Amino acid sequence: ATDTELYRALEDVQRLDGMAVGILGSLEPWYEAVAIAYGAATVTTVEYNQCKYQHPKVRTKTVDQYWGEADEDREQFDVVLSISSVEHDGLGRYGDPIDPDGDLKAMEKLRRMTKPGGRLFLAVPVGPDTVVWNLHRVYGKARLPLLLRGWTLLGTYGYSPTMVHLEAFRHQHHQPVFLLENTDPGDAGESLAWL
Repeated sequence: ATDTELYRALEDVQRLDGMAVGILGSLEPWYEAVAIAYGAATVTTVEYNQCKYQHPKVRTKTVDQYWGEADEDREQFDVVLSISSVEHDGLGRYGDPIDPDGDLKAMEKLRRMTKPGGRLFLAVPVGPDTVVWNLHRVYGKARLPLLLRGWTLLGTYGYSPTMVHLEAFRHQHHQPVFLLENTDPGDAGESLAWL
């Protein structure tokens, strides 16, 4: 269902024609292929593990390689895809350090990866707030606003506000797509009435 929602978002809101696309967290090159199919000029995967993909438009960097570059040399992207990645950050499962706020810090890094005015397609599990150690987090009425703080919400795909309250979603792992814009944090709306 997440892929279907991502395709809807890409079709409804914007294609990726000629854009530099960053992908955070990818062990298989599925979203890289999606980005290329939707017209991306280049795709750069940033992942804790070393990945080697064989396509002329795709580059890979480890997290350490990407963040080890000087700020002025570090590439920023027109669009970033983070599909089923952020909810794992800080839990140690994929080689990342243990950090209870690893997901929130990952969102700040996503902001730094995304050009001002750029877009982030974010998919995370939504339901009552839960940490399934050391697999992932589920975002509900407490943690979801923290995760999205400072971004401008442009749209949701597959999301309903009732999801954060329904116990049935705690273990279903439904991941709607949130389309976010990287705006100046002072300009970003803090209203999460849609939640």
